[in-house]
Amino acid sequence: MMIAALELNDQSLLIQAEDGALHAEPGFARLTGEGIVTGEEARAVAWSEPQHVYNQYWCQLNQTPLPIRHRFARHHADIAFAQLRKLWQNAGSPESVIVLVPGSFAHAQLSLLLGMVEALPSRVAAVIDSALAACADVDRDTLYVDLQMHETVLTVCSPSGESIRIVDQEIFPGFGMSQIQNSVARHISDLLIESYRFDPLHSSETEQAIFDQIPHWLACLRWETDVSARLVSQQGEHPCILNREAIKGLIGERLASVRSYLEKCQGRRLLLSHASSLLTGLVDEFEKAEIISQTAGTQGCLSRHAEIPEPADDLYRLRAVHRLEPEAPVPGVNGERLATHLLFGDLALPLSKPVSIRIAKNGVKISNEFDEDAALTVVMRNHSLETLHLDADVSLPQTCRPGESIRIGEYELKLIRVRHD
Repeated sequence: MMIAALELNDQSLLIQAEDGALHAEPGFARLTGEGIVTGEEARAVAWSEPQHVYNQYWCQLNQTPLPIRHRFARHHADIAFAQLRKLWQNAGSPESVIVLVPGSFAHAQLSLLLGMVEALPSRVAAVIDSALAACADVDRDTLYVDLQMHETVLTVCSPSGESIRIVDQEIFPGFGMSQIQNSVARHISDLLIESYRFDPLHSSETEQAIFDQIPHWLACLRWETDVSARLVSQQGEHPCILNREAIKGLIGERLASVRSYLEKCQGRRLLLSHASSLLTGLVDEFEKAEIISQTAGTQGCLSRHAEIPEPADDLYRLRAVHRLEPEAPVPGVNGERLATHLLFGDLALPLSKPVSIRIAKNGVKISNEFDEDAALTVVMRNHSLETLHLDADVSLPQTCRPGESIRIGEYELKLIRVRHD
């Protein structure tokens, strides 16, 4: 029986099949006369066609009638089901699904979700809290941060004997990626009004252009003090400079309640979901946090699905599981613990900044830039290799030792250590 794991974070909904096949897409949906289009295609017109695009149907999963009548969608649950079916089909229509849900899902929403999975049709193999799945191998009390599109969930997981369990959890509505991007868009609008008397948010075309580029600009600000932004409109080209400290201030204005919770959890290991990675560069409290890989939760559930108890007649999500033993650290090579550069051919680039690997017709090109069209972008952060962007079948090393390799198709790129004596 084919099984898959589905993780519901509406920034990037992810399904992973047992054979390793992946499909991920953002929680956007566009209602058309022909049906419901979901994912990146819908996000690409979300601000130019706001009357047709929805992005709150996962955090507000319900059967309340929509304000408009549409032949393909009566309520948010219909829209969510369209995206769920697409994810399921892209994973090969598995007969069984492990569902990873955030702690913000209410009992009624979870019941509705399980009914949707069964209507695919598929069998729900297990329901597990997303934070618990991500923390299954921690060896001490851990605070897990999961930034979603419209809210953030903070969860404390604690090992006890042979199990690990959720001991505390708090939901912060109104602090999500959407709110962060909205604040940045208004900031850019203020800069352009001051410099050019031009408000990009008054035009759906330029508003869409801003939101298309904000994820890239925020990613660059994790390493750069200033980022050059450029907006092209019918009125011409409008450049401006985004300053990291200014953006940190915008985000900080929304963090009062989160900071209070962080202070209560001082001393615990801080672990961020892959979708929360930008917080490490733009929120001081998360600067030293670890970031898990995009598939850490789904891969962990698939590898141990035989150990996860199936749902009983009563609806519930797992909030405690048997603890996985963490992998023992691998000693360094010749006394050197970590690689510092990525080598391909005669070019070695430092991993202290993002390294993008692009596959071109004439081979591999690597650059110290954040390239959204690259097959892979990685960076060395807090003694581990973080994946910033992935759009290819890639084999990543288990450690960051010199001599390890990244493999993309037929190409192999070496991790090396460069001394600066």
